[in-house]
Amino acid sequence: MELKNKSVRRVVVKVGSSTLTSSDGSLARDNLVRLVSQMAHIIDTVGCQMILVSSGAVAAGMGRLGWKRASITLPEKQAAAAVGQGLLVDAYERLFAERGRTIAQLLLTRSDVANRRRFIHMRNTLETLLRHGIVPVINENDTVAVDEIRFGDNDTLAALVALSADADLLVLLTDIDGLYTGNPRTHPAATRVADVYEITEELEALAGEAGSNVGTGGMRTKLQAARMAVSAGIRVVIASSDDDQALAKAVAGESVGTVFHASSSALPRKKLWIAHGSRVQGRIVIDSGAVAAVQDGTGSLLVPGVAAVEGHFGEGAVVEFMDEQGTLVGKGVVSLSAADLRLVLQEEHAGPGSNHLPALIHRNEMVVWKAGRLV
Repeated sequence: MELKNKSVRRVVVKVGSSTLTSSDGSLARDNLVRLVSQMAHIIDTVGCQMILVSSGAVAAGMGRLGWKRASITLPEKQAAAAVGQGLLVDAYERLFAERGRTIAQLLLTRSDVANRRRFIHMRNTLETLLRHGIVPVINENDTVAVDEIRFGDNDTLAALVALSADADLLVLLTDIDGLYTGNPRTHPAATRVADVYEITEELEALAGEAGSNVGTGGMRTKLQAARMAVSAGIRVVIASSDDDQALAKAVAGESVGTVFHASSSALPRKKLWIAHGSRVQGRIVIDSGAVAAVQDGTGSLLVPGVAAVEGHFGEGAVVEFMDEQGTLVGKGVVSLSAADLRLVLQEEHAGPGSNHLPALIHRNEMVVWKAGRLV
């Protein structure tokens, strides 16, 4: 297949548990072979670098252990992940080796992305692996992840990996061939949406809620992942894992599944990390003048615009800033701790004296939303 889009040099592929496991919980070898064959063929013929984000560890482990999801506890789920991850990576290692490729396993938690230094280390590791022709195989580290450090679903993880790896294309392979105007399993008249240039509320309403009985996501999490990726200038394709040409078509720029077209005004890398990867450690309420200043695209957030401080955070932390009605305005890296900011505000109330201070959040260290959209 001829490559039409010459700019595609790096691709992140995400595949879900429903594709990788059979009804009895065992790994679906035919599906694994189809996936690995597609990826290896594209690497060899097109020259793309490819990263695989793979679910399936918990489901595979439960299948091997004979456990049922309805009765599983969190420690049992983590134990199942420990068993299943070995099965999963062994299958990938064997299949890629048969095609002359070496893989590397990366197990991540949300804290690996939320911490800026660890995020950069992760990005450097990916760059090194790809430079040496190694295929990274990534999954959430379910053996240690708890709610506060979970991604929640591998669609989100895949989008964050695409951001960190500076990918050109994110392909989400699932058990349905794209986004439909209704559930095609229950609404035969539903039609597939071929192209999306803006993710609207109406589009999100089409996504519904439910995923498969062995996965944690659904179409809604895929839309959230797509929103994240397209803001970084990354094209996203949702396609069927049963189509053995889906990856090749997506890389070639041909029509397949649902294509989410990348934004033409991508944010810088650090701002993308602030928007999507960072962990919020506090909250600041700002007045209407400050809201206008940051939303017009030129202003930094200054101390006099702060109306209230919530939480305890240190200098250099990422915080949210809200308007006085509680609507999210933005996120950014603060130059003062919560304690110091409160002290400065007390002094300000006693008499103006903070004009000499640097910006509380510099324009280059913030992201801003307007009417629910990044600006």
